[in-house]
Amino acid sequence: MTSQKLHHADDIPHIDENDPLPAFGIPEGRWAAPYLSDTTGLWTVHLRGPLTRLELDAGLVDRLHASEWSELKKAMARQDERAREVTDSPDMGPTWSHRP
Repeated sequence: MTSQKLHHADDIPHIDENDPLPAFGIPEGRWAAPYLSDTTGLWTVHLRGPLTRLELDAGLVDRLHASEWSELKKAMARQDERAREVTDSPDMGPTWSHRP
């Protein structure tokens, strides 16, 4: 911090608005941090970004809920595997375009 100042008697560090924020790396993985919901009592996790139309058509979801932490991890792993299948397959098109 180039312009760190101290407040009067409290000695609380002050960061000037022109100082850059601390550097953090780009978050890894598709999922944000899981949390235990206060309202539902379920473990919940959201994707970091939106799904594409192709991913939606393939049945991927943007959030998961589970009553147990281990169940949530398994569901996340299943979704990650399905996402890899969708992105790795050049022939994968929208599900509605597949004719029997």
